[in-house]
Formats: sequence, C-alpha cells, structure tokens
Amino acid sequence: MSDRRLLLIDTCGLGGSVALSSAAGIQQVELAPRMAASHGMRAVRELLDEAGSSLADLDAIAVMHGPGSFTGVRVGVAMAKGLSEAAGIGLIPLSRLDVLRAMSPEAMFAALDAGRGEFYLGSATEQELVTLQEMLSRVPAKATVVVCEERVADSLDALTVVRVPEPTAKDGLGLALAALDAGRAVTAEAVDALYLRRPDAERALERG
Repeated sequence: MSDRRLLLIDTCGLGGSVALSSAAGIQQVELAPRMAASHGMRAVRELLDEAGSSLADLDAIAVMHGPGSFTGVRVGVAMAKGLSEAAGIGLIPLSRLDVLRAMSPEAMFAALDAGRGEFYLGSATEQELVTLQEMLSRVPAKATVVVCEERVADSLDALTVVRVPEPTAKDGLGLALAALDAGRAVTAEAVDALYLRRPDAERALERG
C-alpha cells in the first residue's frame, strides 16, 4: 500500500472506472456503459467519502487519456482536468496502451482494437494507429504482444500474444504512483486527449 492519495479516472471504453489509492488500500467504483458522463463525479464523491478524504487531501489526480472511444476519452479527460484545477493539484496522464503493457511484464508491445480494421499499437517508445499488415511488419517475430480483446487476439494469431483482462483504473495506479514519485505530475492545461486517430468531424472539415 502507498501512503500517497491518488485518484485515477478511466473512461476510455464504453463504461469506465474510478480508483483511489491511499494508506487504507485501493478502492474502485465501476461505471456502467455510457454512464461515465452522468455518474463519474458521483463515483469520485463515493470513493472520497468512503476513505474519509476530500479533493484537498489528494496528492494528484491521474487519468487514462486514451486511446479509446472519442466520447469516453473526452469525458474522462474533462473530468480529471476539472478536478485538478478545482483542487489545485497536479494531473498525471496515462496511456491506456502503457497500462495494458504493464499488465504483462514480458510484453514488449500492447495492442487495442481501433475499429475499421485498424489497431492501436504501443511500445515503450512509440504509440500509433496501424493496419494489421503494418503491425505484423513492426512487431518482431519473437516479441510478445499483450491484448485484452478477443478480436485482437484472433487477428494476431501469427504473433506471440498474451491476453489479459481489460484494464481498469486500478490497473493504472502503479504507473501513476511511479510518475507522481518521479515528479511527473503536470498542470491540467498541459494534458490533452490521446486519440491517435483524428475525429471524423475534423477530417470532414478538411475535405470541405
């Protein structure tokens, strides 16, 4: 257990979760699909109340800022930035790919379904949107790829794949606490959503 008080928000998928780490341990509240915007703040209050804490007691706030659902990522980032500014404390952005990769120590890469036959691929040095063929060309034959989705696992049968449960907020707490201890918390203004793919509306505007 850590004596640091850290709140982590994850709404990258259809649902989401909010986790709190403190000297008392780790508590997490799950958010139902498509309910993050309406129930996210309620979950934060519930966790803080159960721990006998307030926003002012937190050392930092962390957020999985993507990649994932455009709406989900936007909701989580907005919530985390608002709380960070309200409490006057630092914000720690975490890539969902980094959290997923940390769930399998032997994995050099992590992959998530990006839809449209594409994938989000992450390593220790790079994160990008790729096609299946691009992924197969980038991942060495003996490298391990960690995934959390059946469709992705099935698509990567030519590679060495480790499947783990879909990451939740509590799975990112270790990385967030390490970042906090290393002094890598930043201001809310410095954090943006990590989409990797540009929104359709933005591409449509470019096409005129």
